Amino acid sequence: MRRAAVVCLAGLLLSAPAHAIEFSGQYTNLLFHTRGSLGQAITTDLNRLRLRLEGAEGPFSWEVVYDNEILWGGLVRDPLFQTLSALPPRTWADLTATILDSGAVNWQHTLYRGWLQYEEGPLQITAGRQRMAWGSGRIWNPTDRFNPVDPTALEPEQKTGVDAGVVVWRYSESATVQAVVTPGRQAHDVSRKWILRWQDTFGETDVALLGGRIGEEDVFGLDITGNVADGTARVELMQAWPVQGKAYMQLSAGYDYTLINPWLPAGLYLAIEYFYNGAPGVAAPAVPVDRLQTLKRSLLGFMAGYDLTPLWRLDLLLLADTSAPSVFFMPQLTWSAANNIDIGLFAQLPAGTQTGEFARFDELLALRMDWYF
Repeated sequence: MRRAAVVCLAGLLLSAPAHAIEFSGQYTNLLFHTRGSLGQAITTDLNRLRLRLEGAEGPFSWEVVYDNEILWGGLVRDPLFQTLSALPPRTWADLTATILDSGAVNWQHTLYRGWLQYEEGPLQITAGRQRMAWGSGRIWNPTDRFNPVDPTALEPEQKTGVDAGVVVWRYSESATVQAVVTPGRQAHDVSRKWILRWQDTFGETDVALLGGRIGEEDVFGLDITGNVADGTARVELMQAWPVQGKAYMQLSAGYDYTLINPWLPAGLYLAIEYFYNGAPGVAAPAVPVDRLQTLKRSLLGFMAGYDLTPLWRLDLLLLADTSAPSVFFMPQLTWSAANNIDIGLFAQLPAGTQTGEFARFDELLALRMDWYF
């Protein structure tokens, strides 16, 4: 599987004219301090070099994103990390390999993205490892059943690529019909999925409907975003009917607004969001996770962001369990050190009772640097 993918990508690169290829990249260093699975204090450093090649020729376009990632420090020595790293990747194609795995260093490389696209008129066909990000929610996205990411993740912006075939038909200026098919692979705990999604805009309101099958579940989804009182209201719903077990629903509803006045000339961004999970309970590591996982049914989220200066920005995220005194607070301060360098300091600060949603998390302090080239 890996050899075939490499041959296909190499042929794609060699056949593309030099002028049609664009190269870019990103280096990320993430140093963080927290507690390991045994309760010990650990400090870990993540280094990721991401290289991207993009090209186009006639109706064809393509993208290849290749990652080299080195972890060293306390996390690598943690027994839970050793257990999880031994599991196969949760992708259909196994395009990740370990270069070095010693007592304190883990070095891997992987194909993060790799797709080929054909576009002619209103028709667009894409095949390969690609980003699938559905949903309009700012904190939770229940309709995103390809890359569900918890807002408490260390890097929530890192979405695993989906090995899929996607057909998009733009039948008007604002309306599309999208068909997505992903193969399943039981050995990798990857569910087979097929979904049809329709999206259109009516005035100042975006509406999307989807339906299909995810593993052993029939699903229906709704996503509505519209302007209300100088802000934006969002409702996102996913209803599922498992072959075994009870039907359940996941729902997020929120409102965001930018407050501008003489005291806040740069604009203070504010958002509130409610999340309901009709199927609470976090899956074990070896169980397929293709939906958002929470212990509790109802959560509230708050976001705020403000540009302190043109170079400094402060962002705040607060998650609260509505059934028990439990919160998750994440402040982040970002400095644009140069046009292509961002440096951020952030913390994850859970608090509350042991029966709350966020009791299983540990405090974390992190320093991150991103260099784009």
